[in-house]
Amino acid sequence: MPIIDHTRLEKKGEGIMIGQSSGRMFRRVLFAGTLALLLTGGSALAAEFSADMAMKAPDGSGMTGKVFVKGPKIRQEMTPDGEKMITILRLDKKLSWVLMPDEKVYMEMKMRESAEDPSLVEKTDPAKVRRLGKETVNGFVCEKIQVTEKSTVITQWLSEELGWPIKGEVKAPEGLSTHEYKNIKKGGVSDALFEIPSGYQKMSVPGM
Repeated sequence: MPIIDHTRLEKKGEGIMIGQSSGRMFRRVLFAGTLALLLTGGSALAAEFSADMAMKAPDGSGMTGKVFVKGPKIRQEMTPDGEKMITILRLDKKLSWVLMPDEKVYMEMKMRESAEDPSLVEKTDPAKVRRLGKETVNGFVCEKIQVTEKSTVITQWLSEELGWPIKGEVKAPEGLSTHEYKNIKKGGVSDALFEIPSGYQKMSVPGM
């Protein structure tokens, strides 16, 4: 097993427990994955593209990176606090993985029940859905859709061509979350991007 920086990671049993500092980074990356799922359109399973990604959390912190989408598989690459982290969301398995390439470790989580189904609009009470017309976002014609669920308002700009929301926001009691995709390139996404690479060790996160 390679040497690991124990200021951030600790051994625990046969796995690895992540330290407090990296735990905060994991929560930021997992927020990004959750936001992506909340904003997923019903026809997303046909999408295949890569893009630059910009996201903003309710606490005002921002993240940028790359996103890759192929059917029910999503990969996000970000560098919070200077450390590269990768989130792989597998809607087909109802699992999400967070990878730390520098340490060759990963964490596995079941997707939250509210984030498992990509058919946001189709399976929402029509009374809670507002269709606000069409807008062009980063060269793609989008339908602007708003869904209100209790105290949360989700707005998405769903690309008709990609079948995917390339811009979106979630207004909730804890604050405003946003995402936007730019420099979108259609097709050419490898299946290998959505698997855990060989040589990675599974880890656990305290309190999660």
